[in-house]
Amino acid sequence: MKASRDLAPPPVDGRRPHFALTRKANGFLYMSGQLPFGPDMTIMGEDVATQTRVCVDNIAHLLAEHGLDLSDVTKTTIWLARVEDFAAFNHAYAAAFPGPELPTRSTVRADLMVPGALVEIEALALLRDGQS
Repeated sequence: MKASRDLAPPPVDGRRPHFALTRKANGFLYMSGQLPFGPDMTIMGEDVATQTRVCVDNIAHLLAEHGLDLSDVTKTTIWLARVEDFAAFNHAYAAAFPGPELPTRSTVRADLMVPGALVEIEALALLRDGQS
């Protein structure tokens, strides 16, 4: 399993970007947006469906570090680089979050910070009883 430090974006101008990958607060685990980074910090996949699966896998690894899984996700925010990728993204996303309890979701088109990235996914998960 990847450690959260392995999911952090690569340095920019010699410095790591200034944010936390996760933070617990008020009964929730907040996760920074996940890009489709593979183990060598390169973008994995040339299509949005593959990149979506990588993003969700990265989220699942962060959740597991806190004793959670994808069923604990209550809200996601999605940024797509291309509107025309929505249908393929939505199909891959539905496979990752089959329900019956679905997270709420916002999806917007945006320019992403990493060349080659077609999707970024941010997630919010409800902590389980006894977690803080």
